[in-house]
Amino acid sequence: MNTKKTIKIVGVMLGFLLILSIRTGIFDYFRVYSAEKPIFTIPVTADDGGSGTYYGLGYQIEIKGNFMPEEPIPGIKYVEYSILGIPVKEIAFE
Repeated sequence: MNTKKTIKIVGVMLGFLLILSIRTGIFDYFRVYSAEKPIFTIPVTADDGGSGTYYGLGYQIEIKGNFMPEEPIPGIKYVEYSILGIPVKEIAFE
């Protein structure tokens, strides 16, 4: 296989992954900002039906809240959004 062709294919694939990561990250950010759970993530340590760490493609969302049916005020209470492990935004809901 031609070296230039291989480099071009790898570059296109990396560009596609970068665009996909940015689009899903922005979409999930606005969902969490609206006090909804993210869609394009994998919950890793979700414990009470929603609180925990959610990993996306290049980003991480830490959610704390009341998700059990017996809670008086259910929903997201605190969110920390990180990109590549660096905290970017913290949101506290009242």
